Amino acid sequence: MVKRVNLVTILFLMLVGVVPGKASVFRKSNFLNITAYPGELCLRTCIPNDKKICFFEFALEYYQAMGVACGKCAQGDVKDCENPQCIVGDGTEKGVMSINRQLPGPAIQVCKGDTIIIDVVNKAHGSASAIHWHGLHMKDTPYMDGVPYVTQCPTLYGCTFRYWFDATEAGTHFYHSHSGHHKINGQYGALIVREPEAEVANINEYDYDLPEHYIVISDWMHANGEQLFPGLPSSPTGPDSLLINGRGSYIDPNTFKHKNVPPRIFYVKPGKKYRFRVVNSISHTVPAKLQIQAHSLKVIASDSFDVESNAYDTLVSNAGERYDFVLTANHTEGDFWIRVRALGQEKPMEALALLRYETGDLVLDAERNQPLFPDYTETFPNGKLLNEPSATCVLGTDNSCVTELSALDDDEELRTKEPDQQVFVAFSNIKVPSSDIFIPGSYPHFQNPFSSLTFVGAINNISIVFPPSPPLTQPSDVDESEFCDDAHLPSHCDGKLYCPCIHRIKVQKNSIVELIVVDEAANAGDIHHPFHLHGYRFMVVGMGQHPSGVPMTLSAAKQIERSEGLVRSYKNRPPFKDTISIPNRGYAVLRFRANNPGFWLMHCHYEWHFATGMGVIIQVGDTNQMVRAPADFPKCKNYQPQVKMYNSS
Repeated sequence: MVKRVNLVTILFLMLVGVVPGKASVFRKSNFLNITAYPGELCLRTCIPNDKKICFFEFALEYYQAMGVACGKCAQGDVKDCENPQCIVGDGTEKGVMSINRQLPGPAIQVCKGDTIIIDVVNKAHGSASAIHWHGLHMKDTPYMDGVPYVTQCPTLYGCTFRYWFDATEAGTHFYHSHSGHHKINGQYGALIVREPEAEVANINEYDYDLPEHYIVISDWMHANGEQLFPGLPSSPTGPDSLLINGRGSYIDPNTFKHKNVPPRIFYVKPGKKYRFRVVNSISHTVPAKLQIQAHSLKVIASDSFDVESNAYDTLVSNAGERYDFVLTANHTEGDFWIRVRALGQEKPMEALALLRYETGDLVLDAERNQPLFPDYTETFPNGKLLNEPSATCVLGTDNSCVTELSALDDDEELRTKEPDQQVFVAFSNIKVPSSDIFIPGSYPHFQNPFSSLTFVGAINNISIVFPPSPPLTQPSDVDESEFCDDAHLPSHCDGKLYCPCIHRIKVQKNSIVELIVVDEAANAGDIHHPFHLHGYRFMVVGMGQHPSGVPMTLSAAKQIERSEGLVRSYKNRPPFKDTISIPNRGYAVLRFRANNPGFWLMHCHYEWHFATGMGVIIQVGDTNQMVRAPADFPKCKNYQPQVKMYNSS
């Protein structure tokens, strides 16, 4: 295996006075006291060659929203809503899974090149944890990607796992649990990597990039995620509210009345331009529509990658996506509503926050009376909209697709060269009859969203399951024969509607790979599925729906590709992303350079779809080309020793 002395290792050796390559004797006193480097101090103005160590400690535990810490918040005492360790949510009392008793978890804000160290302490009784750092590519530390049974073993209750990696990708990212349904239960937070002003592409577009100007959108259930997976026939699976930075207001579905929850407030000065960072941490099949009353949103980045600025009135984002926009404070005073509304839901759901113009008196600004919540039935006009779920992605319409954004960066060879490998992946929600699920001695995963409907998620009719050992860190414990793809299925899948197995697609290191992702999920409704590729950025060179207006299928996509070719953009600079919303019953054409060896998950970012198998492992390169995990890295495997025959004599 390749042994790479990565930046984290070099920095550590320098700190303890050791020169790499020379013999050294380590004593306990040589090691760094990382508690002397609190991560909060890494929030600073970034300057060239100023790299810091940023240490955080995350306590994961079962906790409560609108619990004892919130005092009389539920009775309308707004000050109690700001009590230490008070999680408000949408104003409903419920159990949560928190990080440091906060919602969202603590924001990580650092500079590019900093070394981030996070001790994740699992205090949640009976659970296992893993945290994914969504947007960071982990090129030197792939074993820190945070995917259980792919890049690490989950961290057991009572144990601590130290994540340790460099902030190599600048931009707006986030972290979230990749274990069970802990994310929907509350384990997520913002991760923002800034860079020196001279390196910021769109620096002239705005005056301020304030640390408090991030918007984390999430959904919220009054039940725990585990209660509704695989589901209950009489309780449809879905969220009850939306939140902005952990705050929302439950809307009564009969009266449309809001619960009296104080909203988050974002302050601006008249005449100034502000960079806002949006993180979509939603878990359900709920695209989110963001609007700011009487203001436009000038988009300057998507998934941390810079684009030419483009103004919109409405921004639709999906689970796992991030957008940066510039807001011009073009009014002189007042409060304006920030509205995030759920799309495709029967019950009313929207989160509200306030954009408040400063008067110069901080005390009066903070104590200003909150305006009445806007009437849910009185919507803001859509105007020019980015990412309409059913958009056909035709240029020149008010409903734009992300392919109409132009990247500031370009990779001409990636954009124009014939790919070394072209891979079709068609995802679907497969209806499975009860007779194929409830078989004595068989326990396949499934979802029961409502009534008697049962289905599984799949890619190319394969519903992914995971090995008992991570192939990245324990390759010798996962036999090559255990992997499958659509050309190599295990015998137990013969004649079956779908195949549960360890789905892997293997690509060569340093090749140019083209992924054609097709939506065959006829049973999912009018939504667009968000797909995230770990460890990479990809270029979105094409996106759309069937030219005849009928639902796209895998066979149709292949036929069109063979004849005239699926529509691609070669003239402009297509945007880079790491999470892409596939047009409803349409397709997307994605290209990436396979220059980051490892086992990387690609999956639908709707939590229930991934839990039922809508994912695939992309293996880049051979295991001997991958960065080796530390020798003492935690291991896991099945324990089934041979049983000796009992000797009665």
